[in-house]
Amino acid sequence: MSDPKTEWMRKLKATDPLRKKTFTPEKMEAIAMKIVDNKNRSPRNKQRSRVAAYVAGAVVAAVLIIGFLPSGSYTGWLLNMLGSDSEKHTAPPVSTAPPIATEQPMPEPPKETAPPAETAPLTGKLREHLPFNTESEMTISIHDNQSGKDYEIPADRKYVILQSMNWVDLEAAKAPKAESPASVLLRFTVGDQTYEIPYWLESNTVEWQGQSFYMNDRTLLLAYGLLQPESQLGIIDQRFEQARLEQENEQMSRRSYVYESDRLEVNGKDYDGWEKELAQLTPVSKHKFYDTGTEKMDSVRQYESGIVTLSLTLVFEDSAFQTKDKIRVGLTDTEVLEALGKPNHKSASQWSYTIGDFSRFHLYFQDGKVAFVVMTTPL
Repeated sequence: MSDPKTEWMRKLKATDPLRKKTFTPEKMEAIAMKIVDNKNRSPRNKQRSRVAAYVAGAVVAAVLIIGFLPSGSYTGWLLNMLGSDSEKHTAPPVSTAPPIATEQPMPEPPKETAPPAETAPLTGKLREHLPFNTESEMTISIHDNQSGKDYEIPADRKYVILQSMNWVDLEAAKAPKAESPASVLLRFTVGDQTYEIPYWLESNTVEWQGQSFYMNDRTLLLAYGLLQPESQLGIIDQRFEQARLEQENEQMSRRSYVYESDRLEVNGKDYDGWEKELAQLTPVSKHKFYDTGTEKMDSVRQYESGIVTLSLTLVFEDSAFQTKDKIRVGLTDTEVLEALGKPNHKSASQWSYTIGDFSRFHLYFQDGKVAFVVMTTPL
């Protein structure tokens, strides 16, 4: 062992500390003692010993570094030896493989909600679908949604509303659904139960079970008479109602006399002639209605000249319309008697004249003067 470097290198190679853990603390102490022993040798050996010490230090450092490196096939043996009983904390292996694409489920398209089924069109008469019997004892009132006022319909006028309820044909009187809220509510109180039916004055329609229907022309006049008594239709309703009450109370005188038809024409036209004339004119207002007499749709038409059409009725409100005998609006009852003679049917507010088998010409009075000249035609 004259050459320490050669000897230790040979031992290191022979023992192969990377595979066998032979570099123990006892071995390290022996190495240190050997170095001290070499210092006591000759100067020549001292120089060799110094070189050997450097080499030994480098080897020890290399061994320690390798021993403390993370554990592997040739590293980490010193850590394993010194801390074999301690808990090992190792990071989970990092995969270098590309991520595997997983097929994501396709989102379901939004489900379309089926529109609600349309209500089957109502048929028959309106009375057949109401929750009360129209022949029951009841009170009927009109509630004005705009003013908030309630108007009770007189007992002797309930028939007007009930006639529409009883005889309006729901298929023939079908109306477009209103787009605005109802202006009026028809209220029927039967016993302790009250039923409401929306009514539109502008279109003369009611709504029941989501469907709209036209009422008759008398319902329209009644509504105007209560809600707008100063309107043209409201005044007509009042005159007609007064004459009806007088007839029911038998406050009329009768005379069997038939007038020549041309004496009761207005401006040289009979009823049919005026129907043709008005068909060529444009009314200033028009209200559709279902005619329970003819069982057809018709309309209340108001013309600028002062003519109003109702069911089988023409109303002349202007003195420009007159008969051959100058019978016109504004004449007194005395002047009428002098020009035309006594009527066939006479009450305080209505005089009627017969043409053929029917009364076709009528004068309505207010305050002793002619308010309307009216022509009618039989059904």
